[in-house]
Amino acid sequence: MGEIAVGEPEELATTLEETESLAIVCHHQPDPDCLASAYALEWIATQNGVHDTDIFYQGHITHQEIRSFISIFDIELNEIDDTAFEEYDLVAFVDHSISGTKVEMPSTVSADVVIDNVESIAETEASFVDARPEYGSTAAILAEYVTKLNGKPPRLVASALLFAIHRERLDDIRYPTELDYRAALDLFPHADIDLIEEVYGSSLTPETLDAVGRAIHHRTLRGSVLVSSIGQTPDSGALPQAADYLLRLEGVRTVLVIGIVNGDLWLSGRSFDPRIDIGAVLNGAFADFGTAGGHQDRAGGQVSLGIFADSDMDSPAINERLFDIVSERFFKALALEED
Repeated sequence: MGEIAVGEPEELATTLEETESLAIVCHHQPDPDCLASAYALEWIATQNGVHDTDIFYQGHITHQEIRSFISIFDIELNEIDDTAFEEYDLVAFVDHSISGTKVEMPSTVSADVVIDNVESIAETEASFVDARPEYGSTAAILAEYVTKLNGKPPRLVASALLFAIHRERLDDIRYPTELDYRAALDLFPHADIDLIEEVYGSSLTPETLDAVGRAIHHRTLRGSVLVSSIGQTPDSGALPQAADYLLRLEGVRTVLVIGIVNGDLWLSGRSFDPRIDIGAVLNGAFADFGTAGGHQDRAGGQVSLGIFADSDMDSPAINERLFDIVSERFFKALALEED
C-alpha cells in the first residue's frame, strides 16, 4: 500500500510538479462533493505545472441540481472507456479509493493518488493516499489543500467547494464535523454566494416531480423506516431527490426509494438515524445481486431484476410483487421483519 500522507498538501504538490498529465476519476454518478473535489484538484494540478488535466466519470448524471452545478461551474467531464487513461502519467481518485467498488476501471489502470474522507484504502496501491474519516466531506479536505497551497482560493473553486460541503453535510445536518464547519468558514470570504444560490435555485423537471409524486403515493412504513417506489423512470436522478424529500416526513428517519431504470433495479437510501449505516445495510442486503453501498447517511445501488427481468414492468401486480420482495429484504436487514 502507498504511504499515507495525511495533512501534507506539499507532498501532493511535489508529486504533481513531476507530472505532465493527470486523469482525475470521479465515482459512479458523481455528486457535488466528488465533482467539487475533482474541480479543485484540477486547479491545484494546473497551479503546479501539470499541462494536461482531465476529469472522468461513469454513469448517467440526471439529477437536475448536479447538472446545474456542472453547467454553472463549467466542469468538463469525460466518460470512462477502455482506452481513456493510456496517455496520462498519473491517475487520481477523489471521494473513492478502490476500482470496482464505486467505479469500474480498465483492469490495467490503478490509482496513483487517492483523496477520500472514508478510510477504505486497504487494497489501494497508490503512492499518495490521504484518507481522513474525521472529515465529513472530501471537499473539506480539498479546501484545506487549496488554502494551504495558495492561501486565497479562486472564486469559482471556493464557491464549488463551499456548495459541496453544504450539500454533503451542513444543509440538513448530515453528521457534520467541526472540520467541515471550519472549511466552510475558510471558504466563505472567497466564494460567490450569488453563484451558489443559482445552483440551489435549479428547478425540478416535470418528470422528476412526477416521480416524487409516485414515491409519496407508493410507500410503506415500519417504525421510522420508510420504503417507497417510483416505478419505471428514465431519470435515475429522481430516486435520490425523492429520498431526500421523503426523509422530511414527520417520524421518518430512514428511507429507501426503488425504481426501474433501463431494465435494472435502482436503489437510493437516506438515514438520519445514528444507529444505522445505510451504506453498510444496502451493501449487505443487495450487493450479491449487483452493486450497492455508500456512506453512513447516503447510499445507492443498481441490481439485476433477476426473475423479473423478462416481466411486464408496467403490470401493477409485477411491480407490487417486486416492491414487496425488496421491502422485506431491506426491513430484514434492519431487523424489522413483520411478526
